[in-house]
Amino acid sequence: MTFTYTPSSVNDITRVRYHIGDTVESGALFSDEEINMVISETGSYQSAVISLIQSMIAIYSEPSFRADWLSVNTKDAVSGLKTLLQQKRKEFGIAAISSSTVFTWRPDSLQTEQPDYDDTV
Repeated sequence: MTFTYTPSSVNDITRVRYHIGDTVESGALFSDEEINMVISETGSYQSAVISLIQSMIAIYSEPSFRADWLSVNTKDAVSGLKTLLQQKRKEFGIAAISSSTVFTWRPDSLQTEQPDYDDTV
């Protein structure tokens, strides 16, 4: 598990770690390899920040519990991460919902493939 956070020579891993607050090696949630994987899967460090915050929400969404002297309440952490997620979506201009257009046709039209409406625009 590799950990790098070098503000003096900025790269995408440093940017991601800065935005998600994963800047201390001893308590790091994600390795450099995991961050690189998410960056390559999502296409940008901004999208990787969103994805990793969602992952952090999943990690901390375990039920709260109490055992003898130990009490763990993750509700506040999850609430804070959801607020951070909204802020980063707004900062990076990444919408929470995306959509696309799909052309449809009637099943009784005897068409066997999707129509192409590009010539009507």
